[in-house]
Amino acid sequence: MGERELLMIPGPTNVAPAILRVLSKPTISHVSPEFVEIFRESLNNLKEVFMTNNEVFVVAGSGTLAMEMAISNIIEPGDKILNLVSGFFGQRFVEISAYHRASPVVLEVPWGKAVMPEVVQDHLEKDDYKAVTVVHVDTSTGVMNPIKEIGEVVKKYSNAFYVVDTVCSFGGAEVRVDDWNIDICLSGSQKCLGAPPGLALLAVRQEALKLVENRKHPTDFYYGDFRNWLPVMRDPSKYFATPPVNMIYALSEALKTVLKEGLEKRFKRHHTLAEAFRTAMKTLNLEVVAEDKYAADTVTAVCYPEKIEDKAFRSFMKQCGVVVAGGLGPLTGRTFRVGHFGNVNSNDIVSTVGAIELTLGKLGYRFNRGEGLAAAQAQILSLEQ
Repeated sequence: MGERELLMIPGPTNVAPAILRVLSKPTISHVSPEFVEIFRESLNNLKEVFMTNNEVFVVAGSGTLAMEMAISNIIEPGDKILNLVSGFFGQRFVEISAYHRASPVVLEVPWGKAVMPEVVQDHLEKDDYKAVTVVHVDTSTGVMNPIKEIGEVVKKYSNAFYVVDTVCSFGGAEVRVDDWNIDICLSGSQKCLGAPPGLALLAVRQEALKLVENRKHPTDFYYGDFRNWLPVMRDPSKYFATPPVNMIYALSEALKTVLKEGLEKRFKRHHTLAEAFRTAMKTLNLEVVAEDKYAADTVTAVCYPEKIEDKAFRSFMKQCGVVVAGGLGPLTGRTFRVGHFGNVNSNDIVSTVGAIELTLGKLGYRFNRGEGLAAAQAQILSLEQ
C-alpha cells in the first residue's frame, strides 16, 4: 500500500504529479540564465500569494529556520518580545526568542482557544515591546488565531514589529501581509502550497529591513542574516549560498498551480473541505480541539473517544491507506490530527472519513456506520452550491 497511501497529516502533504515531475528535471547551474529566470519568476509569484509589495525571501530550510530568521534579525539582547502562545509552535517562538537573548513575555491561552485581540491590547498598554509574535494556525490544536484583528491592535497600541507564522495557512487560508500590518510573515513549502519540505519562505517589510541595517549589535545568525540574502532576492543572478535548484523548480510549479486556481477559490475550497471534515467528526460524536469560531481551514485536531488507543488507531488507519498524525505536547496520545490542505479534494476527505469510521469500528467504538460519511458529503454539496 506504500505508493497508494493518502497522506493526511498536517504537513508535508501529498505532492501533485506535476510538481514531482519537475523535481526530476536535470539540475542546472544556479547562476545560469535559465535558472535565474525561474527563480525570479518564483519570487514575483510568491509576492502575489503573500499579497505584498515588499521583499520576499526563499532560503533552503524548514519553517523553523524562517521563525529563527524572523526573530534573530530584529531582536537584540535584552529586547522585550511578546510571544502569543496557543499551542506547541507558539511556544517555539518563546524558545527561539530566549535563545537569541531576548526577554520573552508569554501570553498563553488554553490549548483549543484563540488569542483574543483585547487581551493583546491589555499587554501592549502596560508595557513596550520590540516585537509581537503569533502563530496563525498552530498545527497542534487546529486553532486559527485572528491575525488581522491582532495586527490592528499591534499597530494602534504599540511600535512593535508584528511577526506572524503562517506555516500552516499560507496558500490555503487568507493571509494579506500588507493590509494586515504584518512586518514579517513566515512560512514553509510543504503545507498549503503543496510542494515538498525544504524551503523557508518570508515576506519582510521595509521597516524591518531598515532596523536590521541600524542594529547596535550584529545579527548572531550568519546564514539567516537578511543582509546576506537580500541582494540575491533582488537579483537571483547574485550569489550568497547555493540555492536548492530542484526545490526552486518545485516551488515555481506549486506557485503557478496556486495562482491558476485563484486565491479566493483556493481559500473557499479549503474552507469547504474543513467544514465537511469537522461536521463528519461531530456526527460521529468526536470532539474537535479547536473552538468552532476559530477552527482552522487547514488542519483539525480530534480527540479520541474513551478506550481508543493512539498507536492502534493510527496503525489501522495506515493499513486502510490513510496516514494521520498523532497529538503534540499535552495532547500526545489524546488526539489525532488531519491536514486538509494543499491539493486535497473532496474524494480525499471522504476517503479519510471512511477510513476513520472503519478504524473506529475495528477498535470497538460504537456509532451509526456511514453517518459521518453522509454528513461530510452533504456538507460538501451544500457549501459548493
